Amino acid sequence: MDRIDCMRAFVATVDANGFAAAARALQVPRSKVSKQIQALEDAIGVQLLLRTTRSLHLTEAGAEYYEACRELIASLDEAEQRARSGLAEVHGVLRVNAPMSFGLSRLGPLLPRFHALHPKLELQLVFSDQQVDPIKGGFDVTIRIASLADSSLVARTLAPAPRVLVAAPAYLERAGTPHTPKDLARHACLNYGYLQSGVSLQLSNGKETQKVHVTGPLHANNGDLLAQAAEAGMGIALLPTFIVEKALAAGTLVAVMCDWQAPPISINAVYPSARRVPMKTRVFLDFLKEALAE
Repeated sequence: MDRIDCMRAFVATVDANGFAAAARALQVPRSKVSKQIQALEDAIGVQLLLRTTRSLHLTEAGAEYYEACRELIASLDEAEQRARSGLAEVHGVLRVNAPMSFGLSRLGPLLPRFHALHPKLELQLVFSDQQVDPIKGGFDVTIRIASLADSSLVARTLAPAPRVLVAAPAYLERAGTPHTPKDLARHACLNYGYLQSGVSLQLSNGKETQKVHVTGPLHANNGDLLAQAAEAGMGIALLPTFIVEKALAAGTLVAVMCDWQAPPISINAVYPSARRVPMKTRVFLDFLKEALAE
């Protein structure tokens, strides 16, 4: 059997988590997929998959081999595509995961522009405020808005994500306006996260840094919901400006303690480590970086 076809069958089976689903994706009989993977294991002398009646699991060697096969196939597909067209025309499917608020307010409006540039590239977007594993989720690009921890994944910073403390005028009239981080301890704070009894905020004015423990009536893992609660007068929230800029312009929210800033965070694109990033990923990241700079 052709080694590349066997590798395609292996990658498809892992991505689809099953022989039947992989066979449907490849439009071949299920028995052929099973035989191709068996032939691949026989050829390299290593078991790649642990098979049970209900599920498949990669062996340690299989997980490493999967990444190599995935990268090799992506490079081959790109090379064939460019050879056929003679142009940098991008084909295929690009799977993107992003936070809900960013996806709706920033990414969504940009999609028609990107589609006009690359009409033969199919986008599959999944918006979620849960932190997903890009590899297990099968995502080519995952957008994360945070300070990133060390990872085996590659991260590319697309733009800064400045944050601001905001509250409704009615709340400030009722509870007063805070002027220092210590003042926040007596205010109702709306915090990002969940299953927490309180949050420590670190704020700096360029001369000193203060940390304050804040509590409040609401914890949520979605910035739009926190902004809505702040507009309704429930308390003070620290949110990215891309979420609250319209409310600030309309006056339904006002910025407080503008001299004090939280540690900077960025809009980052995270993707699996590869010596050669696929063209579809490169053009999407280049487009996003330029568009967000506007």
